Amino acid sequence: DHGVKCPFFCETDGSNLDELKDTLPYPVIVKPTDRSGSRSICKVESAETLEQAVKNACESSFENGAIIEEYINGNEYSCECITQNGVHHFLTFTKKYTTGSPAFIETGHRQPSDIPESMQAKIRDEIFKALDALEVKNSASHTEFRIDGDDFNIIEIGARMGGDCIGSDLVYLSTGYDFVKMVIDVAVGNEIDLSQAKHHNVAKIKFIFDKKDYDEMLEFKNKYPEKIYRISDIDTEAFGNATDSSSRAGYYIVTE
Repeated sequence: DHGVKCPFFCETDGSNLDELKDTLPYPVIVKPTDRSGSRSICKVESAETLEQAVKNACESSFENGAIIEEYINGNEYSCECITQNGVHHFLTFTKKYTTGSPAFIETGHRQPSDIPESMQAKIRDEIFKALDALEVKNSASHTEFRIDGDDFNIIEIGARMGGDCIGSDLVYLSTGYDFVKMVIDVAVGNEIDLSQAKHHNVAKIKFIFDKKDYDEMLEFKNKYPEKIYRISDIDTEAFGNATDSSSRAGYYIVTE
């Protein structure tokens, strides 16, 4: 309604699939309307597998609903912002890495991103336009989008910090912006502090899915102990069993 660039989408509870399934622009992405952590996200190539994907998404959803949206090609990124009194402040872009089709579980994040300087202002302007359309006035925001060549599309926006340690750790480590303090200040009505503390050039998080990832982490730790910022508890019983972001075995954060 506000002219914001985003993919085609529709909502469903599964009851209208007979009329929908033959009209969709396959491939499509099916996901719950109201979950996080990549739960029950699936790339659907044809009408034959749509019903099961929608059923899985609705069962994961708190409100028993799913979104079916056009699949967007390209590399995945997010934009981290803070908004106070309707004024949006850009903090950084994040490069995102995933397992790819069909579940797109996130394997890591990096700040700063590799978005060309020539595209950054255009993307920021479109994201601010989207935040205005959603009437985000006082909040953090985490906007996920994809870039394909010179084109980009917004996928979704959360009125919150990015998870996976993006908001809690990476933003501060890579920019010096105290994102957590900004969120608290917005909540209690204090003016946010946009000054930047001393920070690293790069901050990255790598998620551990299996023993190979774990061994790579140990090798990196032995070679570059000064670059390790944090290693989480590691659940070795989860090796090879990740179905979404909540079932990964652990993570480590690196700074440069």
